[in-house]
Amino acid sequence: MCRIVIFGNSCAGKTTLATSLGKDLMIPVYHLDLWFRDKNMQRIKQLRRRRRKFRRQLDKVVEQKEWIIEGWGYFETYDIRFEKADVIIFLDLSPEECKKRLMNRENYRKKDGTVDKRILNNHLHKIDKFHQTNRLLILELFQKYEGTYEKTLFPIVKKFNYDQLMTALKNIVS
Repeated sequence: MCRIVIFGNSCAGKTTLATSLGKDLMIPVYHLDLWFRDKNMQRIKQLRRRRRKFRRQLDKVVEQKEWIIEGWGYFETYDIRFEKADVIIFLDLSPEECKKRLMNRENYRKKDGTVDKRILNNHLHKIDKFHQTNRLLILELFQKYEGTYEKTLFPIVKKFNYDQLMTALKNIVS
């Protein structure tokens, strides 16, 4: 049984890491960003109703035996993810690094190749907001669970060696 949660700013590498870990450990992966983009979720106009739907989906997932959940989603659900996870990975990259990675992505470009400044500025704002607000909440939860026997915490602040992380995780999983 292994439950892994991955937190990190936008463009920190959460999806890439979760996908690789899911494949190598043969554990189902849940990408919270996809939940937000789901057409059924988008149809819910009231934020409160959308949050309740999100929480219901999350509650079902965290009761499963094995999972990898990645994404920052609603900060109101950080506590349950920390509580239910065996392994907590925080990709704590600087906003500058995340913005640099964003600029290498193509998802803010229009079909004609030009930059959609509205989307780009919105994404840049989200990176700053995460660092100013959500990051602090995650660090508080890290402190709360630090030294707890049943939790393994991996704060990652720079480029890491995937093979070393896999070795550590395989020792935990087995």
